[in-house]
Amino acid sequence: NSDKYEWCEIVIDSNCDTRRTFRITIQWLVAIGSKIDQQAQLLHRRCAQYGLNLIRVPNYSSLRLCFMNPYAVPITIPVSDKSCVNSLEGALTNDFGFVYDGIHMADPNELVDCLDGFDFIVNRWSMKKRKKFVPAKQYLHRTGTLFIRLLRDAQGKAIVIIYLNNLHIAGDAQLLECARTIFNDVEHYISEESKKSKADAEVP
Repeated sequence: NSDKYEWCEIVIDSNCDTRRTFRITIQWLVAIGSKIDQQAQLLHRRCAQYGLNLIRVPNYSSLRLCFMNPYAVPITIPVSDKSCVNSLEGALTNDFGFVYDGIHMADPNELVDCLDGFDFIVNRWSMKKRKKFVPAKQYLHRTGTLFIRLLRDAQGKAIVIIYLNNLHIAGDAQLLECARTIFNDVEHYISEESKKSKADAEVP
């Protein structure tokens, strides 16, 4: 008999909010790839039918470690001013077209080169003095091309982690150029806000 038992699980967020992303995950262990692809295509057609934008995202976008994929190494930008971080967080959704993607636990230990001047809590029971995992807010751009994750320390300062959604871009030159433009705009905004905060701090 050529018929085989095959199955998959579809995991979805428990809550739906129009102000944030809604994640749908297909998990499988015993199934042919072509049939899983059929399920994914069906989801795409259904979402298009109801006017929803379904975007493929890599699994590492919800993991604690952002540097697991050597082909999608994130860019990190330390922001050492709390007010600048607050401004950036509001601007991401109000001005730059990002959507809130929930809180994801993140590991500050993989950001050794950026930790100077930041106050992430140390695990006192660890012989190696490792930092504790940090609940970080993450945002996804509406084009699906770019993720931004904010790792705030105990003082409200943050390390900004920016990485591409290569699964969605998939070699599309136009989407890649869009992601570059968004990144340049966000980087310029951070630079300008940091200068303003520094100038305000120097005013007697």
